[in-house]
Parts: sequence; C-alpha cells; structure tokens
Amino acid sequence: MATTTTEMAPTPIVTTDKCFIRAYVASDAAPMAAAANHPEISMYMRNRFPYPYTLESSNFWLNLSMKADPVVNFAICTLDGAFAGSIGLTPREDIEYRNWEVGYWVGMDHWGKGIATSALRGFSAWAFKEFPELIRLEAGVFDGNAASMRVLERAGYTKEGIRRKAVCKKGKVMDQALYSLLREEVEGL
Repeated sequence: MATTTTEMAPTPIVTTDKCFIRAYVASDAAPMAAAANHPEISMYMRNRFPYPYTLESSNFWLNLSMKADPVVNFAICTLDGAFAGSIGLTPREDIEYRNWEVGYWVGMDHWGKGIATSALRGFSAWAFKEFPELIRLEAGVFDGNAASMRVLERAGYTKEGIRRKAVCKKGKVMDQALYSLLREEVEGL
C-alpha cells in the first residue's frame, strides 16, 4: 500500500483576526514565487529581493530562513491557510544590537485587506516577547511607498524622520522614511 507524505504546517507564532504567521515550510516555494514575482512588490524591497522572483529564488530564501538560529523570518498566511507574504527581522550589531529591523511584504492579491497591518502589529508584539534584549524595532520605507507607511502607522509605529537620498534602487536615488516602535509602546497589547 502506498503512503502519502503530507507536510505538517507548523504551529502559528501569531494569530490575528485577519491572518496567522508561521514558520516557513518547503511547500511555500511555489506560492511564494507566484506572490513575489511582481515589479510592484520588488520596487520597494532591498536589492537582494530579486525580480523576477523565481522558484529558485523562493527555495534559496526558504532554505536560508529555515536553517537560521534563531528563526526570524516567517510566512504570513490568510486565515484559510493560503500563503500571503512574508515578515521577518534583521538583528543589528555592535552598539545597535538591541535595535532590529522589521520587514514585510504581502502579495498583490491580498492588498487592501488589512493583512499587512494585522500581521505587523501581531508580529511586533511577538518579537518583543520572544527576544527580551530587544528594545526597538525599526523599518525604513522608500519614498513613494505610501501604503507601507500607512501600514506602519496603523500598527503603532512612529515616523522619526527622513533619511535624505539614503537609498538607490535600480539607479534611482530616493529618500527613506524611518519608523520605529519601542518595547514600552507595545507592553500590555
């Protein structure tokens, strides 16, 4: 008798009214590639986020993320379990070791539904609980990405200022808005 192997989805680390966040699994590769493979997404991401975003790109990222210790990058899923995007942390070093960058993206099929805001709010609270040394989360947003600025503001982040001509994407030099959230601003949520 043949047996079927099904990949068990990990227990979510965060569940909100709009989504849940869980560790990546290998079967996320195809839906991740499909969701990420849009210039409208890559244009506001770091240069290491490729476009076109291929199945090879997904597999590279998933393997890197799943082997990390601690695991700091995760899948955002709709409440019915569909892959919707990604969210994660980049720890800082040296004198900024208690500052971590948060980053996220949501596939275009899920834009305008409050998923990014809900995920960011829940994930930020999780990060402060999971990493006691963390005192500050921050996010940089490229000039022109008004939707992401609204997500951060709705999730409780404060706009601290503009880093003038701070980023270069595809040869275009742009300003970057800097947002932050402090541990004491999340306590009790």
